[in-house]
Amino acid sequence: MRTSGLSPIERGLQLLATVRPGEGRAILLMVAQVFLLLLAYYLIRPLREALILAEGTSVVRSYAVGAVAVTLIFLIPLYKLLFDRLDGRGSKSTVLRWVMGFFIANLLVFCALGATGVPIGVPFFVWVGVFSVMLVAQFWAFAADLFNIRSGQRLFAIIAVGAALGAWSGSRLSAWLISAIGPFPMMLVAAALLVAALGLSVLVERSVPEGSRSPEEEARHLHAHHGLGELRSSFDVVLRSRYLLLIAVFVALINWVNSTGGFILASFVEDYAAQQVGTGDVEAERELIGQFYGDYFAWITLLQLFLQLFVVSRVLKYLGVRVALVMLPLVMVANYGLMAWMPVFALVRVTMIAENGMNYSLHGTSCHSLFLPLTREQKYVGKTTIDTFFWRFGDLLHALTIFVAVQWLELPMGVVMLFNLSLALAALVVSLLIGHHHARAVRANERPSRVPDAITRGPGVHARMHRA
Repeated sequence: MRTSGLSPIERGLQLLATVRPGEGRAILLMVAQVFLLLLAYYLIRPLREALILAEGTSVVRSYAVGAVAVTLIFLIPLYKLLFDRLDGRGSKSTVLRWVMGFFIANLLVFCALGATGVPIGVPFFVWVGVFSVMLVAQFWAFAADLFNIRSGQRLFAIIAVGAALGAWSGSRLSAWLISAIGPFPMMLVAAALLVAALGLSVLVERSVPEGSRSPEEEARHLHAHHGLGELRSSFDVVLRSRYLLLIAVFVALINWVNSTGGFILASFVEDYAAQQVGTGDVEAERELIGQFYGDYFAWITLLQLFLQLFVVSRVLKYLGVRVALVMLPLVMVANYGLMAWMPVFALVRVTMIAENGMNYSLHGTSCHSLFLPLTREQKYVGKTTIDTFFWRFGDLLHALTIFVAVQWLELPMGVVMLFNLSLALAALVVSLLIGHHHARAVRANERPSRVPDAITRGPGVHARMHRA
């Protein structure tokens, strides 16, 4: 491993991934930025549960979950309009800064309303559901816009460590902060963290060395002249690209499988708690379930950090995105096959820890890398649409599955496991197709004479892109 020309910090980062001279400052700044974003989110995440359950019921909460997906249907086209207005004007961080500023202003409004006694439980719950997926998608779109393909595949694994540490720190601090300062001042703390993250945006952009930067694309100016009457739906950005459409289907499938797996685990946990405590002692049962999930999430976080620190970068370096992408579907196929064959609580617990640990580390990083060879519109609008609406659509498919299979048809849990196995197999097939398209997109991106996303579009689109 060559270390000549590396700073002491860059030599230390070499333990996690291959780092080139001049990249250390950009890495640390991006780690700090995503750490602040995830810390802010995990601080306000428990607030949404506390506020909606204090003002309503669990039934109201279930309706609010569905309202998140409906809200995104109307919000994403507005985001597309914002992107078209800002693309080609200002720096690469402009879109990210506008979106972050919007969410910061929202938090201040919620804090003011809540402090004056206005009921904000339901709208705040929906807002956090939108915030959690949209702002994270903006950060990774920004990262994909900054780095070229080779640099992004090397460095995203290190940057994602900041996200893991932010999530862990926020989940540990939230309970203490709520009791120490109360829910509404905690919103101000989250807003301050977001302001700090916003302030890092320009520094991050300037710190990326020339050899690691994504090249400026000629197609960047195409959206600057679009008026409101020519606004294309953000969903068209996904639907007109075979590559993005496959990613959208894949994201929905993975979330569908994982959410249903969480339901399977929850049913085992409920049965286990009832057996241990007996009937009638609701408080003891609730305490036992809380202890189980505390331990369960701790193991997931530990596995996530281990994989992110020592495994992800090496898999991406030596095996590539194409192989990394199929690993989670393979784990899911093994998980639900084992569950259906041997439905034992201890096995379900271990397999779900493995699934979620990989989902939050290797799978997430490889999915972010899929957008590196694409255009700015696809990186920002396409990724935002996929990571928000299509991801939440997986939640809706999961809810429909449980309603039909469990509540309506009253099918045994073994059938649900086999159904999840079939979904995991479908996700595996789609991941293989994505890997094929990704390899073609990378090859097209590395040819200067070609528009990066031409390979991923249907016939005739390449010609339409040069229409001015």
